[in-house]
Amino acid sequence: MQYQSDYILRLIEQMGGLIRRATEKMRTGGAEEPYELADQAIGLALDMDPSIASRLSPQSLASLLELGNLDDRVVELVAQAIELEADVLQSGGELIAADVRRDQANAVRSLLGPMHAN
Repeated sequence: MQYQSDYILRLIEQMGGLIRRATEKMRTGGAEEPYELADQAIGLALDMDPSIASRLSPQSLASLLELGNLDDRVVELVAQAIELEADVLQSGGELIAADVRRDQANAVRSLLGPMHAN
């Protein structure tokens, strides 16, 4: 159990660091690097190519995360990373793709309700 707890804490630390760096890069301009950093954070949590996850419907992505039985803190970080990608897409004028990513983030966040508490 201690190993799993250590793994989760390390995952949260790595994802949080990537999201913080992506947010800082977004504020200073540029879009490619923040998107890639957010993608890396998502990939860590899902243990899969994040470009595949980005093509899933919001419900399918949420189901994938639910099947993974991830810690709520990790799920929240996934939602944050997806929202950051939506911000990057929107700033680049890709409004439809940004809306899809926001829908995915909302579906992921729906896993955090009291019915899904880890």
